[in-house]
Amino acid sequence: MRTRSFLLAWLAALAVLPVHLHAQEALPPARAVVDRYIEATGGRSALAKHSSRRAIGKISMPAQGVEGELEILAARPDLMRLRMTLPGVGDIQSGYDGRVAWTVNPLTGPMLQQGKSLEQMKLDADFDSALHSDRQFTSLETIEKTTFEGRPAYKVRAVRPTGDEDLEFFDVETGLMLGAVVTRESPMGPVKATHVTSDYREFGGTKIASKITQRLMGTEQIITITAVEFDTVDKAAFAPPAQIQALVK
Repeated sequence: MRTRSFLLAWLAALAVLPVHLHAQEALPPARAVVDRYIEATGGRSALAKHSSRRAIGKISMPAQGVEGELEILAARPDLMRLRMTLPGVGDIQSGYDGRVAWTVNPLTGPMLQQGKSLEQMKLDADFDSALHSDRQFTSLETIEKTTFEGRPAYKVRAVRPTGDEDLEFFDVETGLMLGAVVTRESPMGPVKATHVTSDYREFGGTKIASKITQRLMGTEQIITITAVEFDTVDKAAFAPPAQIQALVK
């Protein structure tokens, strides 16, 4: 009986050993994690060869039984325009033209983004945001190896010039980004959201997540990208609509 107890103790120790070693495993630097992500999506040269992007697809809110059309325009260096067309609501739009950040919602009317909201939209509009440059983030730190949406992931704390801390998750095996937890300003105050990126497909020589699930304030929105065009967007497409221009002094 004593011998069996002795063996069990050794077996228990051996069973724990890999976990112990894993816990002591050095985490890769955040810059290395991000650079691997860049390579996994096609590399810096593939990202640099395009000057604009147009993505179209669907947006759905399963709990509400709502599905609509989606168009996202982006161009270098930091131009962005998004349009959602929802049944019974109409077009919900937002954009940044390099100077003015704005939203137009049939339910709330036209609105200029100011203060921190403006700074956040400017950063989010950066065409080369995947590169995680010093312009985008003041610091990057790998804080742990964890699990995100059932996948082993490196968790990276990414601090923005606004002081916001984004938590980004990168697949340990593939290097691709699995998602992020972010906080952004809204008319209701700061809102925390979880973004899950999946179903990566190749468009124009780069891998792009064709499914983005957003969870915030107890709701879930699913964006499905069906097509992406590169270098076809005219800069005039980013001009704010007339009702926004009327608000700009």
